Amino acid sequence: MDNCQAFIEAFLDFDETTRSNEGFNEEKFKKVCNLLLDLKPQFQRNKSVPVDVANVFVDLYSAVESSAHRHNEEMKQKILYAADELAAIARDVTQK
Repeated sequence: MDNCQAFIEAFLDFDETTRSNEGFNEEKFKKVCNLLLDLKPQFQRNKSVPVDVANVFVDLYSAVESSAHRHNEEMKQKILYAADELAAIARDVTQK
């Protein structure tokens, strides 16, 4: 499995968890963040983002954010933080 696919699968797993009764999972969140950060050199070198990753980026924030509202306030805040952080990392890894 390549790095892009590993990121996508980790993100989908994290996103599914946010939609479940479990809500925010710190380990899954860290894994997604680290895998995404690991992609930065590849994106910088290629000066592009693969289409499959770009497709995830399009819905990344809204997918996670929309799950927050089904949880109690504390869990909601953790999930909203995760959505903000993932979006910030996605912006960072695609910048020069």
